[in-house]
Amino acid sequence: MDEPPTISLSLPRPPKRRPFKLKAPSIPEHPLQAQLARVLTIEIAPPGRVSRNGVCWWAIDHANYAGEVPGIRMSRGIIAGVQHFFILYRGRAHHPEVKTDTGSLSDAQKSVCSAVLAAGGRVAVIRNAEDLLGALDEWKIPRERKLTL
Repeated sequence: MDEPPTISLSLPRPPKRRPFKLKAPSIPEHPLQAQLARVLTIEIAPPGRVSRNGVCWWAIDHANYAGEVPGIRMSRGIIAGVQHFFILYRGRAHHPEVKTDTGSLSDAQKSVCSAVLAAGGRVAVIRNAEDLLGALDEWKIPRERKLTL
């Protein structure tokens, strides 16, 4: 006797799910710079003041670099690519450049970084407060050590 034919039903497999990962929100560059300025104020001194350890810092305004007439700003020595912060300690310039998690250096910024390094200064790309504190420590810039991350 013939056996009845078997019917094979195959259900489609559900798609593989990627594990869920929490990711910190990306902070735009200007609020990140403001946050890092607060870190420098807590760890060193207010901008433009010398700390008790002889460290002075300030931020550099990059708003509207080109302006309506770019030649006017350039004639005053304002160039593209200058880092966001200037820190002076023991006669040596330190320049943290703020970038978001996905940001990268422009050609103008690379050029200024090269010039700073060639002149004996220091440069670091900073993406968060931890990077900033790490750069200060690597550069042996004294800080208050009030912040722990």
